[in-house]
Amino acid sequence: MAEKVKRCVIICASPYYQGDFIKNEIQEDDFVICADGGCDIAKEVGITPSLIAGDFDSSRLTVPTGGNVIALPVEKDDTDSFFCAKYAVRQGYKDLLLLGATGCRIDHMYANFALLQYVYRKGCSGVIKDRHSAVYYTEGSLTIHCKGKTVSVLPYGCANAEVTLIGFKYRADRLKMESFFPIGTSNIATEEGSTVQVHSGGVLVIVNS
Repeated sequence: MAEKVKRCVIICASPYYQGDFIKNEIQEDDFVICADGGCDIAKEVGITPSLIAGDFDSSRLTVPTGGNVIALPVEKDDTDSFFCAKYAVRQGYKDLLLLGATGCRIDHMYANFALLQYVYRKGCSGVIKDRHSAVYYTEGSLTIHCKGKTVSVLPYGCANAEVTLIGFKYRADRLKMESFFPIGTSNIATEEGSTVQVHSGGVLVIVNS
């Protein structure tokens, strides 16, 4: 039997404390990376990270040291979270979960959406989760199991996207979505497995709890 490929979980430094939610999302065999101040969240809820990386400009507690710590320069091209995602991809992880990646810093949240696009184009799957939503990116086909929940499908990183929506209240057959007109906001999943098929461009799929 083939060995199960472990998931990589990246804990980011969201200013909105979600410690209990994050703790409950972690599985025993996850490879856990804390990005910068994400190590504060891990410490407060008793999570032992496999790796800590960052410039530690957002860490409220003592700057961590040790063999599992990668100290990054403050002036760099990658955000701390992006560095962690690149590291996970290089290590062969195909399944990435980002926690603590949403909050009041809209610029960082947008950058984390770009991270999902990067991960997808590296042949991996990624999702951002918080208490209220799960965010995916796809340029192909994505089936989500969230019957009854509100789902938004929005073009990302492109001027427009052509999509087919199956298993939703508002179905679509090769609908052209323009980036300046959010027609894909607030649909409803009506099937146990609802599918977003992208024919051109790329989209964020946002599932609201």
